[in-house]
Amino acid sequence: MQDHGSGLAVSGLQTALPLESPEEIFALVFRELKPRTPLPNVSMEFCRFANPDSFIRLEAGAIHVRISDLLEGAPSTVLEALAHILLGKLFRRPVARIYAHRYRLYLNRRDVRRQMHVVRQIRGRKFVSGPQGSHYNLEAVFEALNAQYFDGLLARPLLGWSRQASRSMLGHFDPSHNAIMPACRDLRWNT
Repeated sequence: MQDHGSGLAVSGLQTALPLESPEEIFALVFRELKPRTPLPNVSMEFCRFANPDSFIRLEAGAIHVRISDLLEGAPSTVLEALAHILLGKLFRRPVARIYAHRYRLYLNRRDVRRQMHVVRQIRGRKFVSGPQGSHYNLEAVFEALNAQYFDGLLARPLLGWSRQASRSMLGHFDPSHNAIMPACRDLRWNT
């Protein structure tokens, strides 16, 4: 089956979910995973997160779900997949690959990725310590590399040192904030 409207093109992905509220979808999935357990109250809240994060907890006999507002307009099949993922984690049950795949397909759509990027720029926070380190100034290093390898054509991103040293990661690039962050302030080369 190909769903041309939502951009999902996966054969065999069709559920009989009519247009239902997210609470009803979570209740249906709960009944599927735990058919003999009485259905607890399900409370849903769409929150303003910087990423498409979702949280679930069982507290005082009620299920509380917090979902990113980025998923508020998602199709019911995607919310069903998210319900399987969250309730599976809550009850420590394996999640069927079809649901994880469906959820990933939705998050990897071009329009959804673009929306997530914009939301990260607006809501996200980035600590940038500044380019001056104990041994190196990142601006000087960047300008030398830019001139040597790119003829000075690269625009300078935000440059700063990360807060903690790392043995496994030398640094990272954050495209939402256009920042390059080497992994430690006291970078020493072993020669």
